[in-house]
Amino acid sequence: MDDSGLDPSAFFSPSKARQQRAQAQDWQQVDSWLAKIYHGRTIPSFERNEDTLKALLALATANERADEEAELVEELQQEALKEIENDSSNPDVEVYDTITDALTPEAHGNLDALSRAAVVLDVPRAHPESIASALIPHTHTQSTLSIHLATLQHLASTLETTLETLHAHLSALQSSAFAPPSALANQTVDWTRKTKALRAKLREYEDRLATLSPDYRGPASPSKGGGKRGSKQPTVTIGGLVEREAEVKGLIERVGDLERRVGAFKGLPDRKEEARKEVEKARRRLEELRAERDRLFEELVE
Repeated sequence: MDDSGLDPSAFFSPSKARQQRAQAQDWQQVDSWLAKIYHGRTIPSFERNEDTLKALLALATANERADEEAELVEELQQEALKEIENDSSNPDVEVYDTITDALTPEAHGNLDALSRAAVVLDVPRAHPESIASALIPHTHTQSTLSIHLATLQHLASTLETTLETLHAHLSALQSSAFAPPSALANQTVDWTRKTKALRAKLREYEDRLATLSPDYRGPASPSKGGGKRGSKQPTVTIGGLVEREAEVKGLIERVGDLERRVGAFKGLPDRKEEARKEVEKARRRLEELRAERDRLFEELVE
């Protein structure tokens, strides 16, 4: 038997190996039974567990037993029919032959259909009332199953549409439009470096502000002779701290504004004359573009 489907730990446990081999044989029996009934279709892999195996084994056993009983009943009926047909002395045979010969082809077909319906519905007597009574539950079951089938088909169609939409969204998310830029890592490192530099500058400006503000000065040095203190320590209040914090924030905003203004001159030469030449060149280029814009606008109007 093929041991490729065994758990690797089963090679070290004989009892576990036997149990897995027996389970594999049971699955093989169930798969062959399902393939015979459903034309090669098997259950999905995620449904393969012990509970499903037990239920399918019980169902397969009951189905095989029912098939054997049906075959026995059919054999008995065939033998009984052969005995009746071979018994020429039986008066029922003569009556049957007489009635059969007297029937028209249409009546013979109707009688055959009635007898087949009685056999299929397991009715003891082929009376139309008995057949109709036995047929009503089957009709109700058929109607119920048709409704369930229509509901399942609608659900399957909805799920397929949703799946197609999700596939479309997934394809859109995996496209280049949502891909991160190639220079993202370098930009992140650059931003981190600039953030650290700005924090260092901020601390430097706060220290300078504290030294320039009289309220943040420390006590005077004691004299050499008597150890007396000079001026008194300043009184720090919450209101004063709030005002100083507002001043610091204002200075930070001013520094940021100045840095933005200085950034506008980025790329100009260090020398004043060369920088002026670059500015004049840019101004002349701007005038040329404005003139070109006005000319194109006039042509468009004409």
